[in-house]
Amino acid sequence: MARVQSLRIREQRGIATLEMNLSAGLFDADMHADLVAAVEEIQLSDDIRVVVLRSRGRNFCEGSVSDGPHDGIAALASLRVPVIASLQGKVFDEGLELALACDLRFAASGARLGMTQLSRGILPSHGGTQRLPRLIGRGRATRMVLLSEVLSARQAEKSGLIHQVEEGAQLNRKVMAVARSMATRSPVAQKLAKEALLASGDLPLAEGLRLEGDLYVLSQSTADRDEGLTSFREKRRPKFIGR
Repeated sequence: MARVQSLRIREQRGIATLEMNLSAGLFDADMHADLVAAVEEIQLSDDIRVVVLRSRGRNFCEGSVSDGPHDGIAALASLRVPVIASLQGKVFDEGLELALACDLRFAASGARLGMTQLSRGILPSHGGTQRLPRLIGRGRATRMVLLSEVLSARQAEKSGLIHQVEEGAQLNRKVMAVARSMATRSPVAQKLAKEALLASGDLPLAEGLRLEGDLYVLSQSTADRDEGLTSFREKRRPKFIGR
């Protein structure tokens, strides 16, 4: 795949790794535009099954200096394939909003996470006030936003904000192991599962169950479903093709 400015993109065996190179650790208008371009490229690919998002340097992202006309965080959240965030150092403000737009979040043990925009007189503007309460509950989210509370990686894991904490040297190894495992699974089933999970926070239970049933029926007509059943009977690993 091509490289876009300030964002290194590498694709290998169904995994697209997006590595941000943030100036002074801050998200800016160029980074928003580059992330939008990267997402558009991924959406058009039939080969990518999972995305890993990480950042160079000591900190994942300390915040933002400007937005511009593009919204890279919203673009990332729109991806149908699963997205894994690899977090280290400071994960603040727009950095945390970026992590919240991902499906799985792994963090180094020394990471710190916070949504501190109010301390600077501004509001979260990339989904923080909406995604954070859905993930950890309104009470804890209220503390984080109104008090600019910063959590350690272990506190974030306990609250459900982080899925798993790893020692710094092991973080990338763990994230890539998870990504490789996910890349062997049916892309169709993973996309449908992600759709159902994301809808669960907005739909009443009865409607959510209907959506789950509809997506299940849709999955039954795929070649991947047939391959899954055949490989199970033949006691071999499935070879999914994404159709």
